Amino acid sequence: MSDPKQRGRDLRALWATLAVICLLGAGVAYGVTRYRLYELEQQATREARKVAVDVIQPELAPNDAKTPMRGERLARMRSLVESEVLQGTVKAVRIWSGDGQVVFADDPKLIAERAPAMRDDIHSLTAGAPAHGSVTGERFRTLVVMHVGKPPTLMAAELVRSHTAMIEKARDPWYPWVARAIRFAVAFAVLYVVTWVAFAAFDLVRRRLERQRAEAKKQEVATGRRAPVDVEDLPAYMQPGFQQEVEARRKAEAEAASARAERDELARRPEQAHMASPELATASSVADPSGEPATQLQPR
Repeated sequence: MSDPKQRGRDLRALWATLAVICLLGAGVAYGVTRYRLYELEQQATREARKVAVDVIQPELAPNDAKTPMRGERLARMRSLVESEVLQGTVKAVRIWSGDGQVVFADDPKLIAERAPAMRDDIHSLTAGAPAHGSVTGERFRTLVVMHVGKPPTLMAAELVRSHTAMIEKARDPWYPWVARAIRFAVAFAVLYVVTWVAFAAFDLVRRRLERQRAEAKKQEVATGRRAPVDVEDLPAYMQPGFQQEVEARRKAEAEAASARAERDELARRPEQAHMASPELATASSVADPSGEPATQLQPR
């Protein structure tokens, strides 16, 4: 029988190992999800830049950066945007002038609004990447810098997508395993604690019983009386039924010895009879005391 302490340590090591494996699995699943989301955002940024440069920029003129679009000009740009841009994942479009004013928007209420912070963003992009994606609430905004006409006039196109849709796409199918793996890790952690408590309680009870036995032995020595001994602790000759087994074995051995002696006696009798017959013949031929041979009986 193995040591209970060692068995408890082995079980706790097993639960701890499984919990760590589950946590690592949750970390891997979460990392894969984050990487997929990053890839989707980068892909959305590249697609927004392509749409802005290939579709929107050719339709713009330097005068569009001076005043917001109105009338027929606004209707023509809206028709282009609705047919070429808003048919996919893009949900909203704004076109900004270099000084941070909205010159076109699919929502007419936003046209002519100014945002000084957007002006700073546009000018910061001219010194770095031509496109930049950012998350605002549930929206993923991609700002693309455009140089319209000659000499170039600085403008920017802002394309808005649903960031929630990106997250859902990135989470399929790996992200659900994050919660599952964490639940399994918690379950193994609970098993670890339960195992530790159970074996600690078992060890406490075992030590208490050992103390009680030791105290009983001390009391036995002190009082000179024998304490009751467990049957399993008795020597073989004191075990219940041992004397009966010995007596039965002796009786069987005595019966076997008697049977062997009787068999030997029966085997010796024919030999004794054979040895007796020549002696009788010798006795009949011996002379009588008168010196004459004994008269042999003649058959009738």
